[in-house]
Amino acid sequence: MHQPLFNMTDYTVLDHVLFATGCFLWVIMYILVIKNIHKFQFIEIPLIAISVNFAWETLWSWVFVTNMGALYMWGYRVWFFLDCVIIYNTFRYGWKQLPEGFHKQASKFILSFAWVGWLVILYFFSVKFDIPQSGMGGYGGYWCNLIMSAIYIPLLIRTTNLDYFSFTNAILKWLGTFLVTLFCINHKQWRGEWFLYSLGIATALLDIVYIVLVYKMKKKANAKLG
Repeated sequence: MHQPLFNMTDYTVLDHVLFATGCFLWVIMYILVIKNIHKFQFIEIPLIAISVNFAWETLWSWVFVTNMGALYMWGYRVWFFLDCVIIYNTFRYGWKQLPEGFHKQASKFILSFAWVGWLVILYFFSVKFDIPQSGMGGYGGYWCNLIMSAIYIPLLIRTTNLDYFSFTNAILKWLGTFLVTLFCINHKQWRGEWFLYSLGIATALLDIVYIVLVYKMKKKANAKLG
């Protein structure tokens, strides 16, 4: 079925500006994450966060079609292919996230098993909620984002080398998601959807906690070196 570049019937100009800008900031974050992987041979995104995010992108790039317009369908696929690079490197370096004593192959099993599990869960979640209620994966996307934001924090705390974690990426993740939350609040179909708003607000608060921790822990580490 042919789609226009932008769906201007169901979404306003402001809807598109907020959502597209937020998505674009995530693309920049992905590129910087990949750059840092090549620099440090470490994945700053937690294993489970990678698996749930990749599952959502797999479904909404190739199984379901967003109703926002063709540009977003291809935008989701850009996310997917960038994430393929992250997945490839996670198979190489993901074991570094695990506590001592785990076999190096354990991270590959965890990533693969979790991805398949999330695929099944998110497929049926999307069929029941996202397809009839949003048409663009909003509810499932925010559940995934909330999980991601929550598990960034313990990975940061238990990792000794803070060079692995980018303050810029932390800001980009927060700002990109926050703009999408503003889109959810502005979008006429979701007026008064406080359940969806609460997911966005909780995600934003966790992202702010992560930003503050990255800043303070890096500052403390640099002070010790100085």
